[in-house]
Amino acid sequence: MSASAPGACTVRSCGEFPLSALPVDAPRQAAPGANDVQGAADPGGRCAWLEWPLPEVPAAGRAAAIGLHIYDEAIVYPCVGSRARMVPAGSHPLILSLFGWHCGESLVSLGKYGKLWWTSVLTRTELDQVFEGLAATRDDLDARRDVLERATHMFLHRNALGGQMIARFCETSEADPVLEDFNDLLGAALSAARMAQESGQKRGDALVDAIGAAVDLAAGQGRLESFHRLHLARSWAQNGLSPPVALELSEMADNSATHAHPPDPEALEELFRDLVAQADGDALALHTALTEMFPAMPPALRDAVVEFAVARPDPIFAQLGCYWLVNPAATIRGAAARGFAARLDAGVLSGETTARLTVLRSWMPQDEALDGVDQILRDALRTGLGQAKADTGWKVETAFASLPDGSGAQSIAIALASGTAHAIAMVLLKTGHGVKDAYVIPCDSARDQMTLLDRMTEETGALNVPMDYISAAVAQALGDGLTNGIPPAPGLIDVAAWCGLSTLRPDAKDTAELLTGLSVNADVSASSAQKRGRLINASADWGARHHLLRYWHDESDDVREVLAAAHGARAADRALWTWLETRRAWWAHQIARCAAVLDATGDPDTKIFVATAMALLDGHALKKIPIMAAIHEQTIEAWVLDDPDLPVGAGLGEFIELAEQEEPAPEGDGELSTLLDGTDMTADWIDGYLMSVVIAPKMIAPNRWLPHILEHAAAGLDPADLQRFLDIVMMRANSAIATADGQSDFEADMTQRGSGGVREWASGFHASRESFVSSWPKKSLAPTDQAILRQITEARSRGLPAPGIRIVGQWLSARHAMNLQGT
Repeated sequence: MSASAPGACTVRSCGEFPLSALPVDAPRQAAPGANDVQGAADPGGRCAWLEWPLPEVPAAGRAAAIGLHIYDEAIVYPCVGSRARMVPAGSHPLILSLFGWHCGESLVSLGKYGKLWWTSVLTRTELDQVFEGLAATRDDLDARRDVLERATHMFLHRNALGGQMIARFCETSEADPVLEDFNDLLGAALSAARMAQESGQKRGDALVDAIGAAVDLAAGQGRLESFHRLHLARSWAQNGLSPPVALELSEMADNSATHAHPPDPEALEELFRDLVAQADGDALALHTALTEMFPAMPPALRDAVVEFAVARPDPIFAQLGCYWLVNPAATIRGAAARGFAARLDAGVLSGETTARLTVLRSWMPQDEALDGVDQILRDALRTGLGQAKADTGWKVETAFASLPDGSGAQSIAIALASGTAHAIAMVLLKTGHGVKDAYVIPCDSARDQMTLLDRMTEETGALNVPMDYISAAVAQALGDGLTNGIPPAPGLIDVAAWCGLSTLRPDAKDTAELLTGLSVNADVSASSAQKRGRLINASADWGARHHLLRYWHDESDDVREVLAAAHGARAADRALWTWLETRRAWWAHQIARCAAVLDATGDPDTKIFVATAMALLDGHALKKIPIMAAIHEQTIEAWVLDDPDLPVGAGLGEFIELAEQEEPAPEGDGELSTLLDGTDMTADWIDGYLMSVVIAPKMIAPNRWLPHILEHAAAGLDPADLQRFLDIVMMRANSAIATADGQSDFEADMTQRGSGGVREWASGFHASRESFVSSWPKKSLAPTDQAILRQITEARSRGLPAPGIRIVGQWLSARHAMNLQGT
C-alpha cells in the first residue's frame, strides 16, 4: 500500500488448478457426466451462478476460496465441502473476463484461459489467527473482546471471510468445544454488520449477505445439522436481523406445511416446562430462549407458539406476552395480543397485567396488535377488572448517563438496591432507533456493582444525573423510535418496573423543543451576538473535557463517496464542508442532547452546547463553529484510516508507518515491458490509460479502473508476477499524478517514447475515456478540452508532433488544476 497512491491493491499467494471448459449453453444444468458443472441463468439470460466439483485441495487450502482479492473487494467465494459456487458480480467485470464470463452474453467457455485462480493463504491464515486467539482467551473476557473487535473489523472489509467462517462451522460436531468460539465470532460479526447498516454503510449489508449466502449454500448441500441451525438462529435473533430461510428446521417446516391447526398442545406444554426450568423462572431469560429459537421455526408455527404461550395461566407467561407486545415483528405482536385476549376470556388476566398493558400500549406502533390491546382494556373495564400496581421492592441509588457518541448512541446506567441485594439497570438509546437495548444485571455485592459502574463511566465518560433526566431521555427515545415504527427493546419493561418508571410514555422532541426545555435556554437566547459568538468559539475545547466528543465524525457510505470522488486534498476539504451542510440538523440534535445531559448536572458547559446547537439551527457558517471543524477533520482522518490492515483504533502515525513498510521496490528499467510479454498491452498504453484516469473531470476510483487493466493483462501474465505487476501499475498511477501536477516534464517523457510509443499512449488514453464515459460529462468540457481530446484520439494513428505534445502537456496540467479546484 502506498500512502500517496490513489488506492491500494494486494493479491496474496495464489495457486492454480485446471478446470474443464464449460459448454457455451451452460446457463442450464449440464448433463451429468459431461463435466459435472451446474449453472442457472438470471431473468436476463445471463449466468446467475455456476457450481462445479473441486479437485483435491491441499491441506493448507482447507478453507479455500475461489476468485481474486482486489483493492479490498473480496471477489472470492467460499468452498463448502467438495464443491464450489461462484456468482458473477456485476460491478466487477474483471471476474467475468478472467473466468470467461462476459456481460451481455449468455456464457462463453470457461476454458478461454483454461484455469481459475484459487487463494487459500488469504482467508485461512486470517481465520486461523482469529480462532487461535479465541481459543487462548476463553477465560479472559477483556482479551477475548479485543480478538473479536479485530476480527469483525477485518470481516467488514473482507466479507468473504464470513462465508469461510460458515464453511468451517459446518465441519463442527455438536460436542466440539470450538462451538463457543464460532458462536462468539458469528455473533460479533453480525453485530458489527448491523451497526454498519445503521450507520449507512453498505459493507454491513455485504457481510450479512455473504454469511447468509454461505448458509444457503451449506443448507442446499445438506451440510447443516439441526444443532448448526439452532446455533446460527441464535446469533441472528440476538442481533435482531432477518434470518435466512434456510435456518428453518426441516421437520418444523414440514409440520407447518402439512397441518393447518396449532402444534400439539401437550408437546408445547412439555417444551415450556423445560424452558421455564432452564430459565429458573426468569421471564426475560425465557423470552430470550424462545426468541433465539424463532428463526428455526416457520412464521406460522412461530406465531402459533406465541399465542399459545401467552394464553397459558402461569404469571410468567403474562410477563412473556408483554415482551412480545414490543417485538419488532408485527405478526408476533398480533399473536401476543390474541394470547392476552384468551387470558381475559379464561379469567386469568390479572389487575397487575392490565395496569402494565395500559402503559405498554403507548410503546407499540399503531397496528392491529395495538387495536387488540385497546379492545382487551375496554373489555377488562366492562368486566370490572381493576388495575393493581406492583412494587418490585427495588430502589434507585444513583444514575449515570453518557453524552451521545457520533452515531447518536447514548449509554445509561442506574444503580439499584433492595435490602442487601444490588443490581444495575442498563439502557442504550440511539437517534433514529429509540431504545436499542435495556436489561438488568444482578450484582453479587455492592463492590461488584461499583466496579461495573466505574468501568462504564470510565469507558463512556458518563455523568451522574438525576432520575428526572433519565425519565425524560428515555421518553424522548421511545417517541423517536415509534416515529420510525420501532418499538423499544423488551428489557425496558423490566428496567421501568425496577426503576419506578411505571408511567413512562413516549415524548418525541425535535431539537428546538429539546433546547427550549433547558434551564439556560432563555439566558443564551437573550445574550448578545458577541457573547453567543464567544460561547460558540468555546466549543473548540469540548474534546479536552468530554473525551467521547473527540471521536465525533460522519462515517456513512455517502460521505465516503463524497471524499473518494474528490481530486486531491483541497477538493476533498471543500466537498466535505458541502456535505456537512446536509448534516446540520443531525449534529444540532446531538449537541442539544449533550446540552440536556449537562443541564441536568449543572455543568457550566451547558450554555456553550446550547449556543452551538442554536448556531447550527440558525444557519451559522459551519467553518466558524469549532466543533464542526473538528468533525470535519475527524471525518477525513477516519476515512483515511479505514484500512483492514491497520490495527483497530490506529492513528495517522500507524497509517504512515504501515505505508512505508509496504512501499514496493522501485521499477527497474524495462521491467513492466518484460512482464507484459505475451499480452497485447504495452507500458506506453498503460501510461496513457492512467493519465486519462488521473485527469478525468469526475474521479475514477482504483477499484473501477484497475479491473479494466487486469482484464487485458491477466491472460498473459504469469501468476507469480501478478503482485509485482499491480505494484508497478500503482506506482505509474502516482507518476501520472506527478506529471499532471507539473512535477515532471511531460514533453521530454513523450519524446523519449518515440512515435510508436506516442501512438500507444494515445490509444490507452482513448480506451480509458471510452471505458468511463460518465466520468467525462460533456458539461464539464469546454471547447478547448474537446479540441485537445479530438487531437489525442487522432494521435492513435497519426502520432503527435512536438508542438502538439507541448500543447497536450499544458492542457493536462490545466485540466488537473481545474479538477483540484472543483471547477
